[in-house]
Amino acid sequence: MKVKFRKYEPERDFLRVRDMLVQTFHAFEKPINWTFERWNYARYFAAPMLGAYGETENTTQKSLDAIRLWEDAVGIWEDENSEIAAVVCPDEHVPDHPSYGLAYFQRRPGYDFLLEEMLDYTEETYINSGRTRIFITEHDESLRQAAQKRGYRKGEKSWGWWAEYVLKDLPAPNLPQGFRFQSMADDNDLEKRRKIFGLSFRHKDPNEWPTLFSYQELQRAPDYRKDLDLVIVGPDGEYVACSIVWIDTFNKVARLEPVGSIVLGMGREIVMEGLSRAAALGMERSYMESGLRFYQAIGFKRLYEFGYTWTLMRQAPR
Repeated sequence: MKVKFRKYEPERDFLRVRDMLVQTFHAFEKPINWTFERWNYARYFAAPMLGAYGETENTTQKSLDAIRLWEDAVGIWEDENSEIAAVVCPDEHVPDHPSYGLAYFQRRPGYDFLLEEMLDYTEETYINSGRTRIFITEHDESLRQAAQKRGYRKGEKSWGWWAEYVLKDLPAPNLPQGFRFQSMADDNDLEKRRKIFGLSFRHKDPNEWPTLFSYQELQRAPDYRKDLDLVIVGPDGEYVACSIVWIDTFNKVARLEPVGSIVLGMGREIVMEGLSRAAALGMERSYMESGLRFYQAIGFKRLYEFGYTWTLMRQAPR
């Protein structure tokens, strides 16, 4: 089986990688690859948002630079039919961010023989503070063994749980009087939208909120839908909760990413509204990767512990 490595080409590869992630969601006994929305989110929101985080000047250019940095870190392996067989990619990949230099492995079944080459690429490309870090799901035995042989060490802190919500018999929304659901298709107010995102994650400084450009970039993501970018509007017209619903029609799976609120009880309501809209579109299940008890309390069932960061301490590239 001939497989060739090459660097990622954005125009050629973004949708092809997305399709591979969708096609392989059920290909392993338990998921080991990213779900499709994370691929969208990392490139179209995390990179431009974090590139301009805390900045006051030249924010658009810094976002564009962060997108290029993210894209330059992606490696692709193709088979003889030019089908993508495997990918190494980053998530939150900007210098000074805690996740900078953390690599993620995606692959089709039958390509475990590429793991050594993928690790070689990672150790040449992903170096931060004298170490290389990779994420490994708890059930990815092949990658775990390959990493252990090279001297990687498992971190102490779990990334949380893989949790499932079966989308049937969903409870009706229960908003207090004066509050209402709205989507960005109803009113694409990006100033309010970036504000609720920032405040939801405890950032009071507007310079730490997503910039206008970074939210516009998110809305360019192929799988983003304005009608599924939901907010709860309070009596004063301000947004008090938010969530984006991502729809995988191939696997009939909904993903909610991110979820945030600033008013007690509104987090539950925005999640349940998102799940209801997903169910109405024919989705059957939703999944979360989270250790928060919040999701368990509203009905997500924990299935298994998700994964850990593994680290190789080193001083220089090979």
